[in-house]
Amino acid sequence: MTDLRHSIDVVKEAWIGSPYYDDAERWTFLFWEERFVFRRYFDKLDLTRCAELACGHGRHAEQLLQRHSGRVEALYCLDVLDENIAFTTKRIGMFSQAAVILVSGCDFQPIPSGTLTSIFCYDAMVHFSPDIVASYLMDAARVLVPGGRALFHHANLDLPDTGQPGRHYGLNPNARNHMTLPLFESLARQAGLRTLLTEAMSWANIPDTDRITLLERPPA
Repeated sequence: MTDLRHSIDVVKEAWIGSPYYDDAERWTFLFWEERFVFRRYFDKLDLTRCAELACGHGRHAEQLLQRHSGRVEALYCLDVLDENIAFTTKRIGMFSQAAVILVSGCDFQPIPSGTLTSIFCYDAMVHFSPDIVASYLMDAARVLVPGGRALFHHANLDLPDTGQPGRHYGLNPNARNHMTLPLFESLARQAGLRTLLTEAMSWANIPDTDRITLLERPPA
């Protein structure tokens, strides 16, 4: 757990007080317009009881609730930073279905097992080291109902040297961490999840640095 805690702290510390969140607002449309792959995959989720991992300043939670409030019984917005929790709470506090929760950075606690019909994570898992990704996938299988789905935007770069001492993911293209499709699918299988759809994509004019993957906890 010590090594995992270190991995979490490395990711977490880079985003404290970051100007990224304000700049990212202008790119929100990339995730919600029908012509982009994110929306096509997102439409395959059952939003009844949904969690957003690494909600940041709540821009995606706000979009979800504005567009699909009638489909949502509960939306859990999770983040590791107190400042993001405060910002998101203020932003979407008028929606009675929303709960904004500070989490550890490696799991979905305190969400009970077998609770969620869906999970999604945009713009964050691309920075997570493989040990963090593995931990989240394992716990995603715990919190999803049978047939529940998880949509993850993750890195798609074979960069094994990121695990060397002193090497920070911020030195990599688009600050992506090491992750490949075979590794991601292997971690998902170990967690008891299956891949339904996956697609590589370019980011900031660098080809195929990212991938969007839709997973499912197999129906009982």
